[in-house]
Amino acid sequence: MSDGLLDKVEKDGYQDSVHQGDNIVNDPSAIIDAYERGQKSAGGLLDRVEEDVVEEVLTASTDSGLLSPRDKSGSEDSRKEITMGDSLKMIGLVMIIPYFLIMWFDVYLPGELSSYLWLIIIATAGVVWWQLDIKNPLESGGVKMTSSILVVIVTFLLILPPLLLGNVLVGTMSFGGLDYEEDGSAFEVTIRQNGGSGSHDAIVAITYGSSPIYSATHSFTIDQTDGYGKHGSFSVDTSSFYSGNALGDSGKDYSMTVTVGDLEWERTLDANFLTRTITGAETGVSNVMSSNCDDPNIERCLVGVGLSVSSGLASAASPVAMPLANYNLTATMSGPSGVAISYPVVEVTRTSATWDSDGGAYGSGSAIVGDWGSQLQLQGSVVQEEISLILKDDWDSSDYGCYTLTVSITQDSFWGTETVTASSEYTFSLDETEDDNEEMKDRENWIAGC
Repeated sequence: MSDGLLDKVEKDGYQDSVHQGDNIVNDPSAIIDAYERGQKSAGGLLDRVEEDVVEEVLTASTDSGLLSPRDKSGSEDSRKEITMGDSLKMIGLVMIIPYFLIMWFDVYLPGELSSYLWLIIIATAGVVWWQLDIKNPLESGGVKMTSSILVVIVTFLLILPPLLLGNVLVGTMSFGGLDYEEDGSAFEVTIRQNGGSGSHDAIVAITYGSSPIYSATHSFTIDQTDGYGKHGSFSVDTSSFYSGNALGDSGKDYSMTVTVGDLEWERTLDANFLTRTITGAETGVSNVMSSNCDDPNIERCLVGVGLSVSSGLASAASPVAMPLANYNLTATMSGPSGVAISYPVVEVTRTSATWDSDGGAYGSGSAIVGDWGSQLQLQGSVVQEEISLILKDDWDSSDYGCYTLTVSITQDSFWGTETVTASSEYTFSLDETEDDNEEMKDRENWIAGC
């Protein structure tokens, strides 16, 4: 490269205007003229050198494949290119799935999202348009053009049906269903209407068996929205019409008729929801024995007894649990000398039973009954062999003889006036029996029956 540079200098005819041959010229004009010609020659020389170097580097890079402007541009385009599969996946995940989630589960979501469904659809369409980098589909062409058409079509398909149902078919009413309160206090009637709004009167009539027991007018307004559309509702208090159990031997169906204008719907009310009156009860006494007795002459003695009461709907077997019943029960165990155990009054509200624990003498003072079964364990002061015991030492009297456990159940005034009673008998005795060594020993026994 240096040889080429010298050749260019000689070719351009560069001469030192100050030194001419062996003579030195000091003429100012000659010096200035020499300086200017030298600058021009030097500048041109550097420009040529730079151009040659750049050209050689570009040529070498291109030949070796290190740099290709066309390849670089092509790689960027390939990274940005989308497929129809990408478009369909994006439309499904961002637009269609959220739409149906809101439609189906709006009742469980905050803020009644279905009221803003059309805005959500447009917003999700914008997200898809941006994620697919469609921009101007007329300029993009190809897959992006097709994707843009799909986004527009899906947007209209998701927006138009609810819009048509809500505004074109306005006025069609239908029965929306019944929702029963968990505490059993009331049930809610839902009336649906496609679009529109306004207040209406519903005439509600209820029969128990064939007997009319309730008739009233309830006003409601179509002012609510969920995934199924617009609706209104009103509530009916259970205590305003309850007349007896829907289940059991004496049970009868509750039928309800709802009339709104010229429309009428008839439904049978939930029998489990309308079975509140206790009709059956059972009592039981279990016992725990011990060989550690205060009297050395007694080999085995009674430690205490556990009392239990089952209450609910009468059946051929044990009473059936009634989780919505409200009642009070009293339990008393009497013996040959009078009352041995007088248990505190137990108040049952649905599945919650409470009583006065008397400082722990009667357990914790609370329990659950009627949830998984109808039996209630009347707690005592200690637990042995998985039985909550009322110790014999805590009885008012503990003579040998016949004992009777009696339970009396009174209903909540809303659910009936019947009083249900049940009892069971047991014999507490001291018997002389022969042990393994053929010696006679005294043993206490607690057996069913008298």
